[in-house]
Amino acid sequence: MKVDRTTERYFQLLDAVGQAVIATDASGLIALWSRAAESLYGWRADEVIGRDVLEITPMDVSRARGAEIMQVLSRGELWSGEFEVRTRRGKSLKASVTDVPLLSDDQGVAGVIGVSAPSRAPTTLQPLLKRFKLACNKVWPGQIFFEVSISKKARVAATEPHMIQLLALLILLHAEALDRGAEVEVIVGSAEKSPFTDFGLAFASSAAYVRIARRDAQPTFSVLRSLAFSAEPTKYTASLVRMVGGMLIAGTAPGRASAMHLFLPLESE
Repeated sequence: MKVDRTTERYFQLLDAVGQAVIATDASGLIALWSRAAESLYGWRADEVIGRDVLEITPMDVSRARGAEIMQVLSRGELWSGEFEVRTRRGKSLKASVTDVPLLSDDQGVAGVIGVSAPSRAPTTLQPLLKRFKLACNKVWPGQIFFEVSISKKARVAATEPHMIQLLALLILLHAEALDRGAEVEVIVGSAEKSPFTDFGLAFASSAAYVRIARRDAQPTFSVLRSLAFSAEPTKYTASLVRMVGGMLIAGTAPGRASAMHLFLPLESE
């Protein structure tokens, strides 16, 4: 299965943080099986390539829900949620799953990228960000810088896998620039200290603010819109933002996306 460079980076980033990545063709035959998928499901890649994914990871999905998922994917949209899957040894576990469609030239679904990991919630942000930082450094060594100033106990109700899947998509907005050697910074702090308070957006101290932007592109907040851009992979973020219960705002400079800003409600300690 042929995928573009950005999609390959998505595979690498999620595999580095232990999320299983499985790609299938339109009929459900497995075309790619990552190292993390081997670890999670117990099957080696050479044992499953070319086989039906439903034979390998039987999923507890009703016929109606399966039709709903395929309908979403056929529109070129991402589907994200939770359901039960089984490993090679028959062990059942609840997984946080995100399915991303691979579209053909005529906009039909040519395949599906499935990302999954055991569901864990609530999520403590600092440990998650440390693991995500290590994963980013494996893909783009020394190019992504994290500044984290939130409580060590700060948690969100969302599952950890969905948080990681969302952060990976937001980083990928800068994948081409990173491949050219650009530097990106990720700032995580209190939402009440974000620049958006100047626009009358009030956020209490019980919310976290995440800003992801290139260091060499100074944003001017000429437009404040949720999910502002159609460029890949932004169009896939809407479902994941709903899953984590947050809000995504774009800060724009003329003609380009310069930063994405994520607001996350925190659980009370």
